[in-house]
Amino acid sequence: MNFEMVGKISLGKETEKFKPYSETTYDSGWVKRRIMFNVICGDNRHLLTVDAGAFADGHGDVYTFSKGSVDANGNKVKGESLKIPFKDRLTSPKLAEVAEFKKFIFDLEKPNRRYKLEKAAEKIKEGTSLTAEELKELEIESEADVKSALEKSNKKRHEFISEWDFVEFIKKVIDSGKYNDKKFYIKGSGNYQYSDKNERVYESYVPTRIYLADEDAEEYCTATINVLFNRESLDDMSVEEKGKYYINGYMMQYDNNRKANIPCPVTITIPVASEDANDKDKKRVEAIKRKFTVEDETWKELGVVVKMLNGAQKVEITDDMLTDEQKDDLEWGLITLDDIRAELGGSVYGERVQEYQFDKIARGFTKGRNDTVYTDDDMVIRPIEEELPEGTEDLFEEENADEDDDEI
Repeated sequence: MNFEMVGKISLGKETEKFKPYSETTYDSGWVKRRIMFNVICGDNRHLLTVDAGAFADGHGDVYTFSKGSVDANGNKVKGESLKIPFKDRLTSPKLAEVAEFKKFIFDLEKPNRRYKLEKAAEKIKEGTSLTAEELKELEIESEADVKSALEKSNKKRHEFISEWDFVEFIKKVIDSGKYNDKKFYIKGSGNYQYSDKNERVYESYVPTRIYLADEDAEEYCTATINVLFNRESLDDMSVEEKGKYYINGYMMQYDNNRKANIPCPVTITIPVASEDANDKDKKRVEAIKRKFTVEDETWKELGVVVKMLNGAQKVEITDDMLTDEQKDDLEWGLITLDDIRAELGGSVYGERVQEYQFDKIARGFTKGRNDTVYTDDDMVIRPIEEELPEGTEDLFEEENADEDDDEI
C-alpha cells in the first residue's frame, strides 16, 4: 500500500493520552523517538507516523542498501547491504553509495526551481545568455547569481538514512511556523502489524518523502493497493441504505514482528450513481462491479487507486435537507440552490466518512485482474508462536496501539 498526499502539515494538540512527539528511554539505553503529525488534504485529515530508535550513547549501526551499478560488460549489478556506524550516519563517505529508495527526504525548495537553475547553469557554461524573463522566473538579478542560487537550493534538500534524523527534521520544520500555510507533496507507505494479544491488524501511514508543493497545488490523498478478493468479497446488501457497494478483500503486507507478509483486511467502496446520473456514470459503476465479480472458488488480484477519505465530505443538496418553506420558495423562484449554498458557507457537508473509495485501475493492471494461487487458508494469520522462535518480543506489550494506529 503506497500513498500520495498534497496538503498542509501540523502537529496535533498534546493531551494526557496523545503525544504528537515523544522520546522514551529504556533501561537498556535504547531511546524510542516518535512523531505523529496531521496532513490536511481538502476535506480529509490523515495522521502520519514515523518511529525511530537509537542507543543514547550513539553506538550501533544503520543498515541500508547500496545503489545498483553496471559492470564492464554493460550488465546491471544489483546493490547490496550496506552498514554505516550510527555516529557517522550524517558524515560517512559511504552516504554517496546509498540507494535513493532507502533515503528519507525532506525538500524545502520550490517545485522545479532547482531543475531550472541547473539548466540555466548549463546554458551559461555553453556560452548562452539568459533572458530577462528567465532571470525573473529564477528569482535572481543576474547570471552571476546562478551558482550561489543553485548552492542554496541544494542545501534545501535534506536527505537522511535514518528515521532518527528524519523525525527530528519534520518536527523542526513544523515547530518553526514558517510553513504553516504551505502545501507539501508527501509519499509513503502503509505499515501493518498484527497483535496476537488483541487479534487484530493495526495500520499506520509512514511518510518517506516530503516535498514543498506549489501554492495552488490541488489537495488530494490517494493510495495504490493490490487487492485480493474472491466470490464473497463483493457486498451489495447495503446499496439501498448506504448508496455504495463494498469490496471486502485482503492485501498482503509485510509485518515486522513476523518478518513475513500477512493478509490484511481491506474494504473498498464503490459509490452508486445517483438516479439522475447519465448513462455513462451508471455504466461505469457496473463495469467496476464486474472487475470484482468472481464465479468460482479462486482468489483474484487487482491493483486499484483509491481516494483516502477521512472526514466530512462535500455533498450535493437534496430535498431531504430542505425545509418545507425552502422547497416552496424554490418552486416559485423566490430563491435558488446557489442562494442556499451561499447561506451555508458555499458548501454542504455530510456525515464523517472514513474509507477507501475506488478511483481507478492502477498501473500494471490495464489488461485486467490476475489469477492467483492463494486459497482461503492463506487469508488466516497464524499465531506468532507457530511462526517465530521462542522469546520473540511482543511489540504491542508496552504501548496502547489503539491510540496511535487505526484498526482494520
